[in-house]
Formats: sequence, structure tokens, C-alpha cells
Amino acid sequence: MLGKFICVLLLASAMLIHDIPKVKAASKRDRFVYIAMLAPLLYLAVIFLIAKPWPSLDMIFNLFTEPAKLFIRWLNPLHT
Repeated sequence: MLGKFICVLLLASAMLIHDIPKVKAASKRDRFVYIAMLAPLLYLAVIFLIAKPWPSLDMIFNLFTEPAKLFIRWLNPLHT
């Protein structure tokens, strides 16, 4: 777990060192979008660190595959 923590800490530090000057100069809307994008990354980092079977992005996306297949089948003119 210590190795995972160090890995996440190094990656997050590198990302923030690169992004903080740009975020400071950004508009409020851009800051909000940046924070909204960081939220799932933080969640996935926590899942990675604690190794719990919590829902991941793959599980969430898999919920939409069946409706997407139905929609594609409905749009496909060859499939009647």
C-alpha cells in the first residue's frame, strides 16, 4: 500500500505542479470544469489505494451498454 500511495502522490504532485499556474489564470468556469474532472480521478485514486471492490468507471459504463446496443439495433436498417 505504501508503494501505491507514493505512486499516487508523485503523479498528483507532478500534475498539480504543472496545472496550478494555469488554473490560477483560468476563468471561474474553467476552474469548475477542472475540479469536476478531478473528482472522478480522486475517487479512482482512493479505490486504487484501498483496493476495495467499489464501483469503478468500467462498472458504470457497463450499465449503459445494453441500452446502447438496443439503440444501435433500432437504428440499423439491416436488422429487422
